[in-house]
Amino acid sequence: MDWDSATGLIAVIMIFGMPVFVVGIIFFFIYRSRQETQKTLRMAIEKSDSLPPEFLDTLKSLQKKPKTPATDIRAGLILIAIALGLVALDFIKGGYVLGNLSGVAAIPGFIGVALLILGIIGSRKA
Repeated sequence: MDWDSATGLIAVIMIFGMPVFVVGIIFFFIYRSRQETQKTLRMAIEKSDSLPPEFLDTLKSLQKKPKTPATDIRAGLILIAIALGLVALDFIKGGYVLGNLSGVAAIPGFIGVALLILGIIGSRKA
């Protein structure tokens, strides 16, 4: 194996390995934070001390918020804006609208449209 093929192999491993590494680090710190919170709760319960209301409010704020139609509409509009930005970049770069980057922009664009429709339907039901 010569140096050029080793460089290519290392580059491919780095390109695909970095996102996995970053996501793994994020999940590790989320896990560690939850573990520390549970440890603190266990110690407070064992000592039979009352928990301060501020701590309980903090625990409530850490819980995952329920998904609402407004969050769907917001996410849909953000994805549509990303798609329009990619189309604009493609237009500025190449002077045409239906190029390679516009095809890639269709993916977040259509997902954004779907989320927008789901948000509008969900808000009418509520």
